[in-house]
Amino acid sequence: MSSPKVCLEFTSIGCNKLPQITSWGYDGLLAFGANNYVALYYPEDPESKGIIATLSGHKDRVNCVEFINRGDEISQTNIAIISGSADKTARIWKKNKSGKWINSAILESHNGSINTLGVVRSRNIIVEKDLFATGSSDGVIKIWERCELDDTLDSIECIQTINLGTKYPMALAISYLPESTVPILACGSTDKRLLLFVQKGGKFVESLSLQGHENWIRSLSFATYTTPLSPSSNDNIKQEYKLQEGDLLLASGSQDKYVRLWKISLVKNDQEKVDKGKENEGGNEKKSLIKDLLANVLESGTSSGNKIQLSTKAHIIDVEVAKEGELCINKRYSVMFEALLMGHDDWVYSVYWQPPCLIKDYEGNLRYHQPMTILTSSSDKSMMIWKPEPDTGVWVNLIRVGEIGGYTLGFFGGLFNKKGNYIISHGHTGAFHLWKNIGIDDNENEGDNQDKQDWQPQVSISGHFNSVKDITWDKDFNYLTSVSLDQTARIFAPWCRNIDNNKLSITWHEISRPQIHGYDINCISFVNKWRYASGSDEKVLRVFDAPKTFIQSLSKLLNKSEILEELESRPIGANLPALGLSNKAVFQTDINNFEEAAQDEEFLSRQSYAHSSATPNSLVQTLDKPPFEEHLLQHTLWPEVDKLYGHGFELISIGASHNGKYIASACKATIAEHAVIRLYDTSTWKELPNPLHSHTLSVTQVKFSHDDKYLLSVSRDRIWSIFEKCDEGTTPYKLITKNKAHSRIIWDCSWSHDDKIFATGSRDKTVKIWMQAKSQEQVQWNCISTIKLQEAVTAIDFAPIIINQRYILAIGLENGKIIIYQSEDENKLEKWNEFIEVDKNECHVSSVNKLMWRDRNIQSSTNSENVKLQLASCGNDYCVRLLNFVI
Repeated sequence: MSSPKVCLEFTSIGCNKLPQITSWGYDGLLAFGANNYVALYYPEDPESKGIIATLSGHKDRVNCVEFINRGDEISQTNIAIISGSADKTARIWKKNKSGKWINSAILESHNGSINTLGVVRSRNIIVEKDLFATGSSDGVIKIWERCELDDTLDSIECIQTINLGTKYPMALAISYLPESTVPILACGSTDKRLLLFVQKGGKFVESLSLQGHENWIRSLSFATYTTPLSPSSNDNIKQEYKLQEGDLLLASGSQDKYVRLWKISLVKNDQEKVDKGKENEGGNEKKSLIKDLLANVLESGTSSGNKIQLSTKAHIIDVEVAKEGELCINKRYSVMFEALLMGHDDWVYSVYWQPPCLIKDYEGNLRYHQPMTILTSSSDKSMMIWKPEPDTGVWVNLIRVGEIGGYTLGFFGGLFNKKGNYIISHGHTGAFHLWKNIGIDDNENEGDNQDKQDWQPQVSISGHFNSVKDITWDKDFNYLTSVSLDQTARIFAPWCRNIDNNKLSITWHEISRPQIHGYDINCISFVNKWRYASGSDEKVLRVFDAPKTFIQSLSKLLNKSEILEELESRPIGANLPALGLSNKAVFQTDINNFEEAAQDEEFLSRQSYAHSSATPNSLVQTLDKPPFEEHLLQHTLWPEVDKLYGHGFELISIGASHNGKYIASACKATIAEHAVIRLYDTSTWKELPNPLHSHTLSVTQVKFSHDDKYLLSVSRDRIWSIFEKCDEGTTPYKLITKNKAHSRIIWDCSWSHDDKIFATGSRDKTVKIWMQAKSQEQVQWNCISTIKLQEAVTAIDFAPIIINQRYILAIGLENGKIIIYQSEDENKLEKWNEFIEVDKNECHVSSVNKLMWRDRNIQSSTNSENVKLQLASCGNDYCVRLLNFVI
């Protein structure tokens, strides 16, 4: 028998809700912080494969991510990723010789959460040691140098600590001063000022404090100006205000809704050679000169209250750029306020220059060019692309993309790809929004089509942004549904289509968000293939039914026409009324009435659709590709068909019988009176009269056997109970046996596919296998095997078939690991062996909350011995994962 193979089919996780959490590399790779992970994703991938890897190591939330670049002009490459976290550390990630991402260094010296990173962005970065800065909530900026030792290790040295006192660094950016290799560090902080530090003698010295913004500065971005090819007609602009080749431009975005541009340029013909002996004297003169200039700026400004209107006078910095023997070469730089970008209606969270590109000059040669294009993102739900008009040099808003309606709260960050024909952003729901400029052909030269602007949304990725508590397959195993503490239920399904050369591509995507709730959702179970019940902190079970548009869309995405049935009786979609709390079914007659009302004068008063709800056109839309986030938020709700009452506390477990007749549920409990299992009849949606009593504390899991003969429950009281189906009386199940099986909480249980055995998993780090004793009159189940593990067991599930005459059991642990065990033989169930330990990068980093094998996807490979299985898992780390096993 060949050795088993495991590969990760799909990962879904939401992006952290922070401004500097994403970075788009020159090779097309997007790195972003997702809970404690650094996740990697190729947005331009024609197959839309989604997240390709999650790098684990941080012990707390990742707050900021940046690529470290090296190289000359357009040939710059990404050599590493740096991530800062709330665990007070930063980590360096790079690829080793085998192409695998590894953690090559850990930076540990801050006393607070690392919230911002500054890496060098310049026309040329030809260095042996990488320079970068970390800013922390302890009010400190640390400057680091990184040197590569080999393909797995880096040497990191902290070369300077800058203490800002009571201010916190919010944004950092590093570049080189024009026509030099002297680094300049810009820092935006909580005192609303923009601080500029210039390196002198290997240390950064504060050189300027620029006023202008009236709120915290959230983002900074450097670019080096290159003169345009076409001669501009701005000759009427004074020479000192013109941008010159090599000028350094700094964009700053603030919570005051504005973006400011600052120009740092070399003052020509002012280069002085100073004797080393006179250096101190010259330094004092420079200091007094800067003080005089700053005083002039404040005097010439008009002060009204606390607001100071900034003068356009230049600030002067003298910098020692090199040494020749005993002489120092000094250069003088001017810093001027260049432009104010006004257009956003709320906080500006990010500013980002379009990356440099190559353009053809008049002789047909390719030339390095920095486009004068800025992308800004704001919490006003929009991203804007800005360019200066060629005639006047005035910056104008060229294009605006974003969301309309819905419950979103805007964007945290926006990025260009290297070519400038894609932009991406992320918002409060953890999802990415991707647009492509289809006016530019992919094969065209980057600089050729700067004026073609036709931005269209593209398929991107989404995921939960809080703990995922439960997952379940539908009854036909076509799609996976998850519920989370982010108060949503999400449906993931494969998208099957032919791409280049009729190659079949199957990728997984979120295709529906049937429930967006006001309470944390804890558990879910399917009653039949189109209907599920979920339980939340609300103490009420809600039942949802698939609308017509979902089934039609699923049929198209799966290429399965056979699932199109019973469509006529179904509502078209669902809508959340303006003042309602329940998803209301919308039928064809409702849409007809709405369209008639639209012709009426009383349209506004008669419409039943809130501004943030679905519209008739969107409700009847059938998807032929995965929906965008705006569509998921507003147009993919499922109608709610019933609410089931009875529980007095938050619901934590639910299970439906395989024949769909009964739902069993349980809630949090500290006394036996509340630790009951309530049964509901799905034909009437009424609770059956007598709840099932057995436990004294919260029932953590309820599972029906595959033939529905038994109902198994496990609890915090360390007991498992079995209820048997009975035909007499009003209660369909009665207690036949129970056992105090473990020494700690029992978290999960699972029946084997033939109901011959069941397993229980507990916090006492054991899994116990139980089999019915046949020879006794009294029904009794005995423990035939105990599997001991290194960590508490939080999730278990038996594989749906016997493979190689062995039972297969998946076990999820509290530390996130997933391990597969197998029995010694189909009949020898006393001994179980570890079969597969899933690679840590394909597991979770905190408790596995649920494991569930996919039943109908069992395929025999070309080699008849091998069987392909899929295992879905979810955890407290916000992840939903799908693993492929070839056994």
